[in-house]
Amino acid sequence: MLINDYYTIEGTSTQEGAHLYHIRLNPECQVYRGHFPEQPVSPGVCNIQMLKELAEQTVGRRLFMSNLNLCRLTTLVTPQEHPTMTATLVLDEKEGAYKLRATLGNGEETYLEMKAELN
Repeated sequence: MLINDYYTIEGTSTQEGAHLYHIRLNPECQVYRGHFPEQPVSPGVCNIQMLKELAEQTVGRRLFMSNLNLCRLTTLVTPQEHPTMTATLVLDEKEGAYKLRATLGNGEETYLEMKAELN
């Protein structure tokens, strides 16, 4: 789990069926020592994991990502240039499985767009 190490949740809200998580990246996280020490960059895989963890928090249970249908990384995210951001999640449930549509951004710019199946 990356919560409380890679990122923290500063607030939550809902808007038109979407769950919004206002998060802060931790520039002191060990992941940045290897990715990359002089110019830290948030690894895409960590941002995908973060969205999965937020989906788990939304539904109140652990989930397995069975399919990643779309993952579009549109901006290089760094903890210095993007210390805070908003994750927007829309979860559609059917028979215990979820279709997730998620974005990570700042309201004006989208850094990551993702569609996945979780169960």
